[in-house]
Amino acid sequence: MTKSLNKLLFIVYLAVCLPVMGQDTFADNFGSVSYSNNDGNQSWSTNWLEYNDNNSASNGYIRITGGELFLYYLWNENIRRSADLSGYSAATLTFDWRTSSLESGETLSIQVSSDGSSFTTLDTFSGSQTGSFSQDISAYMSANTTIRFIKGGGNWSGNNDRAYIDNVLITATSVPSIDTDGDGAIDVVDLDDDNDGITDEEEYCSTVSASFLASSNVGERNVVINHTDTGYLRIDFSSMDNSFQLDINGNTVHPSILEFENGALDAGDEYFVFQSDGSFISQPWVANSNGIPRLRLIVDEYGEISLYGSRNTSSTSLELMEAQGGTPFNTIAWIPGNNNTFTLTNQQGPGPEGFTGELFASAICDTDGDGISNHLDLDSDNDGIFDLVESGALEESGVNDNNNDGRIDGAVSSSGANGIYSGIEDNDTAYALLTYTIFDSNSDGTYDAYTLDADGDGCADVVESGFTDNNDDGLLGPNPVTINSEGMVTSGSDGYSTPNDNDSNSTFDYREVGTAPMITSQPVDVTTCPGCTTSISAIVTADQFQWQYYNGSSWVNLSDTGIYFGTSTNVLTITNPTPNEHNTPYRLLASNDAFVCGATTSNTATLTLQVNTVITNRRITYRVNKN
Repeated sequence: MTKSLNKLLFIVYLAVCLPVMGQDTFADNFGSVSYSNNDGNQSWSTNWLEYNDNNSASNGYIRITGGELFLYYLWNENIRRSADLSGYSAATLTFDWRTSSLESGETLSIQVSSDGSSFTTLDTFSGSQTGSFSQDISAYMSANTTIRFIKGGGNWSGNNDRAYIDNVLITATSVPSIDTDGDGAIDVVDLDDDNDGITDEEEYCSTVSASFLASSNVGERNVVINHTDTGYLRIDFSSMDNSFQLDINGNTVHPSILEFENGALDAGDEYFVFQSDGSFISQPWVANSNGIPRLRLIVDEYGEISLYGSRNTSSTSLELMEAQGGTPFNTIAWIPGNNNTFTLTNQQGPGPEGFTGELFASAICDTDGDGISNHLDLDSDNDGIFDLVESGALEESGVNDNNNDGRIDGAVSSSGANGIYSGIEDNDTAYALLTYTIFDSNSDGTYDAYTLDADGDGCADVVESGFTDNNDDGLLGPNPVTINSEGMVTSGSDGYSTPNDNDSNSTFDYREVGTAPMITSQPVDVTTCPGCTTSISAIVTADQFQWQYYNGSSWVNLSDTGIYFGTSTNVLTITNPTPNEHNTPYRLLASNDAFVCGATTSNTATLTLQVNTVITNRRITYRVNKN
């Protein structure tokens, strides 16, 4: 009896809450005839295993052919594969299927097991049909979660009894317990995951703005905002009149509409109250007098949602809110690189509707493209200067990095529940604000930590700091750049020390706009006689001067020796020149201490020696040929 195998594409996709985008994939695209393919970013815990067949991917009752897995004329044969789903909080299995000529009593079953031996049937497929399957398999998550395809009824009796499976997807979610900086606050609640003094939100990039709805009694309205590659969302409502729902890519943030006015509950609404005492927000439709938002909703990089509110119009703080009935928020699955659509809906109620505020949407940013996101990268632009230094946090009293590791000293023990060092925040809450202003030296909207020329003077930060840039690309060291797990360049010969302040004005040169000197009066040719004294000068404002002469093949620096004086000033004095200096070209190099990227070179001035045409000695006068 012969059986042929045509196709099974089996992709297991785990939406794991990891620090980057909350996703892992266990996949098999069946691109090669092998049961050990691992096409995702994680490996399966086993190969595909056949039972009661020959366990060959190229022939038998079950096999890979034409880039697909095909099940044919099944009696006792089945195929299974396992993945480690331990540590996750939820998982869903989906796939597409089609069957051909499965008569009454002949079915294909999809089964799942938490131990690899005791299986539960999730569904069966029969006839000649196509469809899509989706089911929660959270109850079967373990270190040995196994899925199996097997006949579900009687033996498949005909040679044309076949089944095909495609696009299998397991989406698993969890909240990780990673604490990158070791400060006791896991990354999911830590507002500064690497203790570099810049909050994670500030280390994200790419924002959008939205026009919200003025209050008006005109019925239900919505606002639609699009943003590419979102990994973090914050919405601050300055007023709310009086309910809303947020839909992200077709998924609502909560099963119910969020209602904030006591006594205004409609069908499909759920009251949201302060978690501490269950009380309602007072007059959510009136803006706060001190600028604090009435409501703040955050969807973090793990898809976890939190909501805060200010109790009344004079509140000075935000407090955690929750659904009165205890219904939790949904979890949002951010998808890297995709367009995301946010739909804010203000439902029709007994009075006016509307909301005002601002929306902040961001990608999880990796400025230097080294594979480590800014919120975990201690040098986010690979210029050899720690983000902690470029942030300006070290300018604050009591903030130090004496061990030069790119993290605030004492942050491990003094960061509080929200993970921000207490010396640079206003309070230990999930909405804390920094008490200092992050440096943006040239005010171009990009923080110094994420640009290679912080002051915009055309001189790279790495060079102005006194570090080595082997190929003038603005990055520390040679190309290609190699880094360690914390985002620090390891291929450079220096870096990560105190940047230069060549003019000693207490501002690092890379933060201070520098320019090459401008010469307002150029040196001119001079003529003098042997044994006489003359000078060559230029008018220029600069910090450093260097006179040079041309020896016939190259320019050579002069020093205050022999016939020369003032070689490091703007006036070169030449005393008692000899015929050797006749027709010698001279020039001036001028530079500024805070700008190491270039000096200004003057025009050339030539010294000509000429004897006097009239010589008087003992009252006798001689006229000589001047040449």
